[in-house]
Amino acid sequence: METTVKLTAAVLIGFSLTGIAQGQSDCVKDVAYNKEFLAKFPDAGAVCQEVKVVNGEKWVRFNAQVKSNTDNRITVDFLDKQQNHYGNPMTLSYTPDATLTLENKKVKPASEVKKGDKVVVWVPESRYGIYAQPGAVESKQFAVVSGDSSQR
Repeated sequence: METTVKLTAAVLIGFSLTGIAQGQSDCVKDVAYNKEFLAKFPDAGAVCQEVKVVNGEKWVRFNAQVKSNTDNRITVDFLDKQQNHYGNPMTLSYTPDATLTLENKKVKPASEVKKGDKVVVWVPESRYGIYAQPGAVESKQFAVVSGDSSQR
């Protein structure tokens, strides 16, 4: 029995270390969200899907569902891990050459994304911005036009 307990403990520790080695972080305790982002999205940790380190910087992934997309502005509802809508809708503006990553990992021009599509957006830990891919450059960010997800 003692051997079984030791083996179980070793396996559990191994799983924990594997997560650390793969760069996985906890959405709440391991991320210092940008203050400006938290002012608009105070419950970010509740709907964060994953944290990924790219080029030494933490990026937080969020899933969202498109409510509307017209005139280079897209309105989305953020989704929690159970795929329920969370917070108020947020409207983002984008440049004509912007792309979005759909939930099924297809990348489309943002203008072709339709109501009901599920998209993935990324937010860097160190600055305020919403991006289609982690590690993106500043010029490819989506600008928040309206919305404050803290009220609903």
